[in-house]
Amino acid sequence: MKKLLFIVLTVCVGLIFSGCQTTTSYYLGAKADAEGVVSLVTVPEGTQQWQDLNVTVDYDLNRNGDNLGIKGSLTFSNSPQMNFTAVRDLKLKLFLLDQDMRVVDYFDIARTLGHDLEGQTPFSQEVQLKAGVVAMTFGYEGFFVDSDSEGSSSETVWKLPKRSE
Repeated sequence: MKKLLFIVLTVCVGLIFSGCQTTTSYYLGAKADAEGVVSLVTVPEGTQQWQDLNVTVDYDLNRNGDNLGIKGSLTFSNSPQMNFTAVRDLKLKLFLLDQDMRVVDYFDIARTLGHDLEGQTPFSQEVQLKAGVVAMTFGYEGFFVDSDSEGSSSETVWKLPKRSE
């Protein structure tokens, strides 16, 4: 009986760890769009901006050897503000890229849950740069909602590196 319990627990722990590994390597090797990629060979000074249809990211970078500090804020662009009333959940991701614009590493650096689209979400994080990292870009995935007297609507949005190339 103890042997059976040990086997069941071992299998469960193995499944848990394999599930974590799958989610943490999901975008590794995916190719980023050239638009919005920032070189980390010489880190730009001062406040920078990354923007697309749904989000705007104002940020500052600080590189010290293999450590990259990033501090800034996430706001929503005009398009979602005109079409929706709130964000249910949105994750801002930092993608670290090699010379072929393939993802070497990535991090969730900001998350906003269930509030209106006019505020901002500050973030600050330091990450270790792996060998071969020469650039970075942002991406996101999220869910906007709109509720009015005629009912409600929602839309899933994302901008992420392409895994199929």
